[in-house]
Amino acid sequence: MKNSHAKTARPLSLKKAMHVVLSSESAQGEWAFEKSKNKRIIETVLKSQARKYGISLREIVCSGESLHVLIRLRKRRSFAPFIRAVSGMLALMITGAGKTRKLKKKFWDQRPWTRVLEEVRGYSVIADREILEHLKKIGLQSQPYPLRI
Repeated sequence: MKNSHAKTARPLSLKKAMHVVLSSESAQGEWAFEKSKNKRIIETVLKSQARKYGISLREIVCSGESLHVLIRLRKRRSFAPFIRAVSGMLALMITGAGKTRKLKKKFWDQRPWTRVLEEVRGYSVIADREILEHLKKIGLQSQPYPLRI
């Protein structure tokens, strides 16, 4: 993350939906996103933080070592605190880390990946095979068929 040299601003849109991807190679075994305990954690954290920051959740998809979320923003400045809170809470709650039990390495591999979508009725991250193939090529997607919450 320290070696990242972003040349453009993160694409954000108030009028269109956004596809956000969080990836973690550490999400295996007990920490896997597909485990029912972790699915409940992910769903409750995302819903509570979305309510707090005024963001509408369209779809949550857990696939392998990545988490795909389809959201729609109401305020531009609410995205950064939302994604910061979600990523921090998920890392702590899934791993069980805290003040007395620190993690040995970072939980998230990369910064959140975002893209703005033309909102189409009936769109699903699962049905978008093109983007899943692209994410596989760049290393953000491990399994070909994500699980839907």
